[in-house]
Amino acid sequence: MKKTLLALAVTSVYFPSFSIIAAEDNTQTDDVMVVTANRFEQPVTSVLAPFNVVTRQDIDKVQAKTLTEVISLLPGVQVTQNGGRGQLASIMVRGTNSDQVLVLVDGIRMAKAATGNVDFNQIPLTQVERIEFTRGARAALYGSEAIGGVINIITLANVDSPSKTKLNVGVGSHNYQEASASGAYKVGENGLLQLAAGYENDEGYNVKPQPGINDGDKHGFASRNAMIAYHQRFSDTLKGFVATRWYKNQYQYDNSYGSHQYMQSEPELFDYSAGLDLDLGRYQSKLIADYQHQTNYDYNKAATTKPVVASQDEKFTQRNLQWNNHFTVNDNLQLVGGVDWRKESWQDKLSSDAFSRNNTGVYGIGLVNVNDFSLESSLRLDDNQQYGSQFTYNVAGGWYITDEVQLRTSYGSAFKAPNLFQLYSPFYGTETLNPEKSKNAEVAIEANYNVIDLAVTGYRMEIDNLIGFNNTSWKYYNESGKSKIKGIEVEADFDTGFLSHQLNFDFKDPRNSEGQRLDRREKFSFKWVGTASIGDLDSALTYQYHGKRPDQYGPTGELAAYDTWDLALTYWLQPKLSLKGRVANLLNEDYETAGGYQMPGRTYYTSINYQF
Repeated sequence: MKKTLLALAVTSVYFPSFSIIAAEDNTQTDDVMVVTANRFEQPVTSVLAPFNVVTRQDIDKVQAKTLTEVISLLPGVQVTQNGGRGQLASIMVRGTNSDQVLVLVDGIRMAKAATGNVDFNQIPLTQVERIEFTRGARAALYGSEAIGGVINIITLANVDSPSKTKLNVGVGSHNYQEASASGAYKVGENGLLQLAAGYENDEGYNVKPQPGINDGDKHGFASRNAMIAYHQRFSDTLKGFVATRWYKNQYQYDNSYGSHQYMQSEPELFDYSAGLDLDLGRYQSKLIADYQHQTNYDYNKAATTKPVVASQDEKFTQRNLQWNNHFTVNDNLQLVGGVDWRKESWQDKLSSDAFSRNNTGVYGIGLVNVNDFSLESSLRLDDNQQYGSQFTYNVAGGWYITDEVQLRTSYGSAFKAPNLFQLYSPFYGTETLNPEKSKNAEVAIEANYNVIDLAVTGYRMEIDNLIGFNNTSWKYYNESGKSKIKGIEVEADFDTGFLSHQLNFDFKDPRNSEGQRLDRREKFSFKWVGTASIGDLDSALTYQYHGKRPDQYGPTGELAAYDTWDLALTYWLQPKLSLKGRVANLLNEDYETAGGYQMPGRTYYTSINYQF
């Protein structure tokens, strides 16, 4: 199916293993290489799981401002957010909890995941080069938390990347301002220096209006971020890198319960990493070391008593060492194996409490391909300092019924160890929590024809010891019995004339052990993306519908269904200079994804971009 460059790029944002990444008009699906699915580089067409790839070009074309905006359009994803830009945002995949989705940065789990949900709004989009997303249990590869899926946010370029520079300046509603620069520059014949820096500021609006209590409050967001990395090719077989990332954010939120609490949160992250990559043809080996240090500081910005007393002051650190090996035995058999070690620490400075734990994981994967049949089998043993040995496994198979149609199925287990906050928080923690454990089954059929790409996936999960939060005792607890989630995902990609369509339906039924629908989970969603390129004008129109959801923390106990439209236009003034405009929530829909927190109304953005 012949597509324009824009259509090809946007398609890769929204669709799984048949997604296409475009460098030239004749780029083939087989050329798309991914690393997250089985921890080694392989063609996306060989992956036996639903898979999505998002490139930097894709992000720029849809003019996303946050990771949640990018990921929200993917199949199986539901986003809840406490208001607008910068507010706490959580991503739920296939109805699982947001902390049952493993989030990696350059293959290393985020330190924030060691203590609770990852706040995707805090990750600077400026630094993102690529996102890989796979749905389903992957604990047999990555360990704890990979129940609903894995999101790998890739910030590092390749040492062989050509030199490039991108500059961006923009403004928008709520006095929004942004400026960013990024570049990758060849140093001699074998070196690459990678730089990125960004600034954002948004005055915001009152995300949780309470008449007579917080009149006039604005809950805004500000971010400063930077990254520097150096890549070196030492020989034809050995290359390495060193990198550091930093961000510091500020955002305001409302925490009023009777008295006015106009709060400000100030998270800051430092991340240092280094790695070596050996490629001997049939054998590849990769060693990565990483250290992350994050602080979270919250205080009442409206307090009249000085100095202001912090309501939250905590520090997270994580040390991680990974060694991964890939061996191609022959054309039909590949073996993968390695070791993960990490030490995570959390300190509550207000109570002077400090906790830490180690986890060592050993894993192995076998992949067999014979004619039209594929088989994957993986096994992992995690030795957790608190919970001892945890075994997980996964078996998947694929069969090309015809040259265009493939049938896939998989079955596996996963687990999630309670994070340190859930265990030891002086106010909310429960030290007797048990790990969550799940069994996941999936079957899919995928068809790739000249006129349409179509995929239908059915899945079922059973989760034991699901961790919940009791809003009476304000403590975490394990639910008794099995929580069950079942669903069907339908995805399609086709053209009608100059317009390219990408759409997906998501039907699911997520229930706890008592048969009640899990909180804030919708049963149905529909997403559509239409893209077109006419002359020097590129356009992207998106539509989302999300069904009603229960919300035990909201004022009404239920969140109404809603739908939104977004429009993005890019006009190329010259081949390297573009003027961009975007209208989010085009029809000014009034809706909430978390009870009591209003999402933004119609919002305008414009920017100018130069790349050379």
